[in-house]
Amino acid sequence: MSGYLKVNHQNLIALGEFIRNQRIKRDIGLREMSKKLEISSAYLSNLESGKHSMANPLLLLKISEILKIDHLKLYKIVGYTNKDFEEIQYEKKENKKIKKLLGALEKFSEDEFELLERYIALLNIKK
Repeated sequence: MSGYLKVNHQNLIALGEFIRNQRIKRDIGLREMSKKLEISSAYLSNLESGKHSMANPLLLLKISEILKIDHLKLYKIVGYTNKDFEEIQYEKKENKKIKKLLGALEKFSEDEFELLERYIALLNIKK
């Protein structure tokens, strides 16, 4: 079964309940949802009941698109990630800052590096 990852059974139950609640909240029937997902109604029903021992991340992505929710929320419920969308966005933003700084550092002369090292040492003393 490629594309499937084993997960904790309690997480699968929580995932199924969340999916079912979101589907009902959006007034989407089981058959309608299963057609959109291109899976059987029985499979979706079993997923929502927590009867599967595995979950396909790509299927969860499709579900999130149909329900108009962040796929990372589903991944977090099932245990594929411990991060929220906001955390990942923050990390991306911080990585961009670091890349920008590294790009600037590549252009520094030896004297500029020495000044920077002194400044960093000064900052560390003040802590």
